[in-house]
Amino acid sequence: MRQTIFFAVLVLFSSNLTAQMPQGFTKSAKIYLVRHAEKDTGNNPVLTADGRKRAGDLMRVLKSKNIQRIYVTPYKRTQMTGDSMRLQLGIDTVLYKADTTGVDIYNTILARGDGNKTILIIGHSNTVPKIIKKLGGEDVPAVTIPDAVFDNLYLIKYKRKKAVLKSMKYGSPSGIAAPMQKS
Repeated sequence: MRQTIFFAVLVLFSSNLTAQMPQGFTKSAKIYLVRHAEKDTGNNPVLTADGRKRAGDLMRVLKSKNIQRIYVTPYKRTQMTGDSMRLQLGIDTVLYKADTTGVDIYNTILARGDGNKTILIIGHSNTVPKIIKKLGGEDVPAVTIPDAVFDNLYLIKYKRKKAVLKSMKYGSPSGIAAPMQKS
């Protein structure tokens, strides 16, 4: 009986350690995440002049980070946010479904074999926090992105089988003063 309990505790403990780094990812993976840049109004809007400037700022900030793939949703605003990098640095772009669970981007990254690469994911205010959670496990704090904020840049790295989230700013300040709020 003691051996059975010990084995059950060992299995439970082991799964908790490995659950923190998503399956299919390695410690060499670096995942940059941003919300699309400022957009116009309407159905499937393009970027505004400020948004196009921010897209250029993103390229300048990340150009030396060895980004190997860019993931965007099927919306013009995410694609345009990544266009400067895609065109000037010759980086492949992959479409993923904009869902609020992070499951599609996770599955798409694994299907492409990119769990060990440096990638950029461009999403939306309601999807980026869920993607962070999906790719970071339970130890990454939940974040919310206010509608008027476009200058957050997140980086997920994996150390000792744990996700480490770093929050940064890029380009001109946007929106309200609070860059990231824990929910």
